[in-house]
Amino acid sequence: MSSLLSCHFVHKGTLSWTRRFQHDTLGRMFTVNDSLAFGLSSSALLLKRYVADLSAQEFHHRPSPNANCAAWTVGHLAVTDRRSLSRLGAPLPEMPAGFDKRFSRDEGCPQAQEFGDVKQIVAVFDEHRNRLIAAVKAATPAQLEQKLDKPIAMASTVGEALEFVAVHTAMHAGQIVMIRRSLGRPPLM
Repeated sequence: MSSLLSCHFVHKGTLSWTRRFQHDTLGRMFTVNDSLAFGLSSSALLLKRYVADLSAQEFHHRPSPNANCAAWTVGHLAVTDRRSLSRLGAPLPEMPAGFDKRFSRDEGCPQAQEFGDVKQIVAVFDEHRNRLIAAVKAATPAQLEQKLDKPIAMASTVGEALEFVAVHTAMHAGQIVMIRRSLGRPPLM
């Protein structure tokens, strides 16, 4: 069974955003791959909802001096997805020169004042997340059960790390909610 889901988000007429995606698990049990892909899709939709109407200037706004801005956050999530693609042995998309360094957690990187064209940052995130979802759907049980060379917080296998990527994305989406609120934006949910 295959269903097309639509999500429509409108708040007081200020944001109208629609996302359609194919979801072939309605009416049956999820596989591990389906569940991981759904978490990655859902968290990406949440993130994209919160940044969809931000201006380039607002992408660089920080609610406090040491807080992450939305530009760094979205770029950081693209780098995280790239690492996940590598763990699965999936082909990596092209990335602008220096992107992975600019959006790393290295000292000074999150605190930078300029991150480049925010539309390009979002496009890099989209390309990586779409490829990651496709790779997760095609992953074998052996790939998902593979132990990480270096375990990370709450994950010791590739599958657990992929689940964490969805949670990590949602956590950063929550940070963007705080950015929105500090800009005087009303809640979207």
